Amino acid sequence: MQRNWTTRTALLLAGLILIALNLVGLNVFFRLDLTDEKVYSLAKASIETVRALDDPVTVRVYFTADLPAPYSSNRRLLRDKLDEYRAYGGNKFQYRFIDPGADESLQQEAARYGIPPVQVQVIENDNLQIKNAYMGLVVEYGGKRETIPVVADLAMLEYDLTSAIRKLTRERLPVAGLLTGHGETSRSAMETFWRALERNYEVQLVSVRDSVLDARPDVLLIIAPTDSFPQPHLKAIDRYLMEGGRLGVLLNRVSANLQFGFANELQTGLEDLLAHYGAVIRPDLVLDRQSSIVTVQRTIGIFRVTQAVAYPFFPIATRFDPEHPIVNRLREVYFYFVSSIDTSAAVPKGVERVPLAYSSVQSTTQQGFFMIQPMMLPEPDFGDGPYVLAVALHGALPSAYDSTRTAQSARLVVVGDGDLVNEQLYAGQLPPGNLAFVLNLVDWLGQDEALLAIRTKSIAPRVLESVSDSLKPWIKYANILGPVVLVVLVGLVRWRMRRQRHMVLTA
Repeated sequence: MQRNWTTRTALLLAGLILIALNLVGLNVFFRLDLTDEKVYSLAKASIETVRALDDPVTVRVYFTADLPAPYSSNRRLLRDKLDEYRAYGGNKFQYRFIDPGADESLQQEAARYGIPPVQVQVIENDNLQIKNAYMGLVVEYGGKRETIPVVADLAMLEYDLTSAIRKLTRERLPVAGLLTGHGETSRSAMETFWRALERNYEVQLVSVRDSVLDARPDVLLIIAPTDSFPQPHLKAIDRYLMEGGRLGVLLNRVSANLQFGFANELQTGLEDLLAHYGAVIRPDLVLDRQSSIVTVQRTIGIFRVTQAVAYPFFPIATRFDPEHPIVNRLREVYFYFVSSIDTSAAVPKGVERVPLAYSSVQSTTQQGFFMIQPMMLPEPDFGDGPYVLAVALHGALPSAYDSTRTAQSARLVVVGDGDLVNEQLYAGQLPPGNLAFVLNLVDWLGQDEALLAIRTKSIAPRVLESVSDSLKPWIKYANILGPVVLVVLVGLVRWRMRRQRHMVLTA
């Protein structure tokens, strides 16, 4: 009777605990995300954006139902992400899924919003078929709308959604200006970067007229100039900084051409101006054992063969400052003939210089006479690294032309590679890390750091860390024999315990 009563009490207490948890859950909302980068939870910037809505945001999702994997998983993840937004936004955030299917009116509606059908491969009746599907959405707010035509990159889903909402709800978009007139990279060569920048900024081309910038953007970018800067243009840039402007410079200190196999030092006039601020780009090229692959043609006998070889002039940076918001969540950035930055150079009083990206320990530099042809390159003596490839400076930046002027709380970023976002040099496919790096750079300069943590989220399988060849056999046999040995040990322990218990009972 006592045992029965104890059981009833335990069940009653369990029921009361469940009721209490449900009551708490009605008033307290939280999610538990155990992934390293919290890829399944909204970032702080997204939460603050939907909580601060003045008017309702409506999301129309045009997504074909009953699609096979992986598209069905994309639909489920998209719904889960929108549920997160609605949980924090309440009645100010609403969404609904629409399946255009064979409904011609819904297909026309999607087309009006700029959502096209895309072709996907499906298996029906044991046959591989091509099917038109819709996988886009439109965000509406206050009579305005932003369209995401295709939800393809799940890692960028939250960034795209939050960017669209912020763009619709802002009274004024900040202006990002790209300097022209000195042989800078054209828009056609960095179309991916340009379009990504337009999500959160009004992008303008800026030139110098009568020793002043013809427009004063919130952030000014100088990307890969090849011509020299006249003195009035340098003064205009200095004046822009002294008046509170924010400047990002991606500069080639060495002009290199892989196709023709030559390289020479490049002087634009910006070098001395940046050196005055504390950013000295050396006239060298960094070689790194951790590098990209290039394809070369070799002659073997009477045959011409294509061979992929590691090319140390294209370093892959994987070491970044762990505290700086521009780079602390990046995994890798691909460089194209990058020069090192001298961090031993003097820094003006009141200015802090932070190295952002480094080459690997197994790296060195080449300067003076450059030998860049892949098949004629001697084996470099790696081991002098790491070298600094990008720096950020902030603080009281003094004018280079007027000793009485100082820019308070100035921000400046300098990168020793002007081709970082030139997608034509990356076979038309800009590396995601490069794009994230430069967009983070712009956000930090514009002090819009809320989006930095969202942009660099990554939904990707974890890669096992590499181990030495001598350790691999031990790991292999441990995986094979370990479970067997463990089962035998557990069996021996249980047998020993049962034998001792039997001996006690029979004593």
